[in-house]
Amino acid sequence: MAVTTIGEVTENVIHQLRGRPTDLVSLVDTVRRRRLHVVVIPAEVIMYWRAEDPGEWQLVLEWLTTMNVEVILS
Repeated sequence: MAVTTIGEVTENVIHQLRGRPTDLVSLVDTVRRRRLHVVVIPAEVIMYWRAEDPGEWQLVLEWLTTMNVEVILS
């Protein structure tokens, strides 16, 4: 059975997000590089992501949960 590392999961998420119309890849990359445990995101931005790229937002939200990153709406 193959073991998948967190780094591999993160790289997979980033790969899936490249070229998408939203800036979700920037969020993932920033959380990864800075090793953040909390991110503050304006509610309007989340509403935009949900409307414009719902599948990718769900992917990122699941990744944030896996990484134990708390999302705070502002």
